[in-house]
Amino acid sequence: MATALDDRHRTLVDFLAWEEQQPERYERVGGRVRMMTGGTIDHGRITRNVALALDRRLRERNCEVFTSDIKVVSPEDDVMYPDVQVACGELSGKATRLEAPVVVVEVLLESTAARDHGPKRWAYQTIASISHLVLIDQSKPGVEVSTRNEDGSWRSVIQRGLEGRAQLPALGIEIGLDEIFARVTFAPASVDAPEVRSTDRSG
Repeated sequence: MATALDDRHRTLVDFLAWEEQQPERYERVGGRVRMMTGGTIDHGRITRNVALALDRRLRERNCEVFTSDIKVVSPEDDVMYPDVQVACGELSGKATRLEAPVVVVEVLLESTAARDHGPKRWAYQTIASISHLVLIDQSKPGVEVSTRNEDGSWRSVIQRGLEGRAQLPALGIEIGLDEIFARVTFAPASVDAPEVRSTDRSG
């Protein structure tokens, strides 16, 4: 459930101080505060698959993979907990947020898909360090990878079908959709033929 900002949430400092006192985690996106809720078994499987796949590929590099315990903050003071994120360089073990994530991943729930495609996407795209925003459809094998262009605009590549591969050139890696969706069972009608679609987005 989302609520409008009140005096406890008016500034970023106020919101973070308030959130630290709560037993649950809260996001603050586009002027709305929302408590983080649990996901499905498939959501957990996909999140784990992506985190493990990234960790295997990045283990010998100065990059680390984190899940939804760690927050990111946008220049507009949006506060978000990505399902998976990657940061590179030296990181303080005491920090509660990543200052410069390179990749963020959201596994879409039916109840949050509209927000993840709209205000949350825009909030992520204002974070200058992010090179790739990955949105994963858990209802059928589909992945959208949005990549920041040199001019600040964004290009999205949508892959559908288990034969596709999600490309993350900022990290020099790719992950097969069959790996992302391992142990996830889909109804036959929801397994599309392989498809790749590209779109350009201004950002």
